[in-house]
Amino acid sequence: MKLGLGFNPVLSLDEAVATAARAESLGYDSIWMHESLFQRDVVTYLSCMASGTKRIRLGSGVINTFTRHPVTAATTFATLSEASGGRVTLGLGLGSFPTIPLIGHEIFPVERTKPMRRIKEYVQVVRMVWEGKKVEFDGEFFQVHGLTLGFKVNGGVPIFVASLSPKTQAFAATVADGVILSPALNTVWGTERMVDNVKKGEAKRGKEVERASYMLTSLDPDPAKAAQAVRDYYFFVYQLADVVRPEVLAPYGVSEEKLKPMKEAWKKGDVPEAKRLIPAEAIEALTVTGSADHAADRIREYSKAGVTLPIAMPIGDVGYTVEALSSTI
Repeated sequence: MKLGLGFNPVLSLDEAVATAARAESLGYDSIWMHESLFQRDVVTYLSCMASGTKRIRLGSGVINTFTRHPVTAATTFATLSEASGGRVTLGLGLGSFPTIPLIGHEIFPVERTKPMRRIKEYVQVVRMVWEGKKVEFDGEFFQVHGLTLGFKVNGGVPIFVASLSPKTQAFAATVADGVILSPALNTVWGTERMVDNVKKGEAKRGKEVERASYMLTSLDPDPAKAAQAVRDYYFFVYQLADVVRPEVLAPYGVSEEKLKPMKEAWKKGDVPEAKRLIPAEAIEALTVTGSADHAADRIREYSKAGVTLPIAMPIGDVGYTVEALSSTI
């Protein structure tokens, strides 16, 4: 089974390089790093990890199409590809919904911000730059006039597009090398719906693409400790309270009524109580949590749903999780 690892940019650079080297020795396919406005820089991570490894693929999961101009992204990732011997993947997306408005960029309403058009133009410009020809592009979001890349891009740099929008997922399959279906939390049922969207784009293009999906993962010899690590993870309770759609959880016996006490505690600002009230069924439905054997079964469920590149995002006992998951490769 092909398996990747994904991380938030909270590791020190030394930790990131050591983790990438260990993942390479264990047979992982790839390492992916999120971009953040207030954490370490994703490009620096990728550069350092490239220097400390020889085989493993390295990807941004994802860079922000608001904060990096596509010409800058094109030159940066062409350079990273050169430095890594062609092992880098440019993953791109709209960026962090909570933080982008803090620097003056609107996300909603989408009728005005047109996220799919932004991504379409972004991919077009990046590819035009890599072709080495003089770029003339006059889009709604990006303009490039008379620019020519000053060095040759050896080989193709894969582009992956991340999106939660059905239309953009289908569109991404028509222009990108891969689609990132989830930033960390999704059920098998929800993943199947996303894969269906991608398949529409694949049918239109006449070609299949890589279907990657982040999976929040917590393993421990004691499954109760693994589950507690998920409860203690702020991102999980925030997503469950404010982001995850109820219909995604309904097939797993997690109703809106069952989530109500947790959401009420969250709204009151009582985060410890909200964490305590998280239904165990929600953890099982949205994450890969428990023992190594159970994790292997869960990842296979997502693979059967159409994911071709599962990306485990380890929390809790990260070292144990990385080691234990390698048995599924």
